Amino acid sequence: MKKALYCMLLASGVALADPGTVIRTTDLRDKPFLDASKIATVTNNTQIDIRSRKGAWMEVKLPNGQVGWIKLLNVRTSSGTSSSNNALANVIKTGSSGKTVTTGVKGLSAEQINNAVPNPAEMRKMATFAASPSDAQRTALANNLSKNTVPAINSTSTSGPNNTMTPMRR
Repeated sequence: MKKALYCMLLASGVALADPGTVIRTTDLRDKPFLDASKIATVTNNTQIDIRSRKGAWMEVKLPNGQVGWIKLLNVRTSSGTSSSNNALANVIKTGSSGKTVTTGVKGLSAEQINNAVPNPAEMRKMATFAASPSDAQRTALANNLSKNTVPAINSTSTSGPNNTMTPMRR
C-alpha cells in the first residue's frame, strides 16, 4: 500500500506543472504579494508552467527558466485539456480536482434571488450604520466637499431631452 502511494506521489510530481498562458502583461514577483520584489515583466501570450497556487497567486516557471509568482487573474490555464494524471496530481496537491479556480466576488444565482426572503433584523442593523445629516455635514466640511445641486430624477416620466431612463418601479 505504501509503495503504491509513493509511486502515485512520484508520478504526480512529474505532472504537477500545469501549462498556462499569460493573458496580459504582468510582473513576476519573488513572493505571492503585491509589495514583493519584481523579478521580471512577463508579456502577454507567454507560455508558462504553473508550479503551485497560493490564494490569488500562481508560482510559475517561464520559458527562460525564471521562477516567481504572478496573479492568477493574468493567466489562462489549459483546463479541460489536462490529463487525468494532472487531475489526480491536483487532488493530491490541493484536495480538489483543480478544474475550477475562482477569485473575487460571487454573485447570486437566479434561484437564490427568487428564493430570497427579507431579514428584518439585518435591515434594522443596517439602519444603525446610516449617518445622520449633521454627521454627514461635518464629514463633508472636514473633507472639503462642496454642495452641488443636481436636477431631480422624475421616477414616473420618460420624457425630456436627456432622459433615456425607464420609469422606476416600486
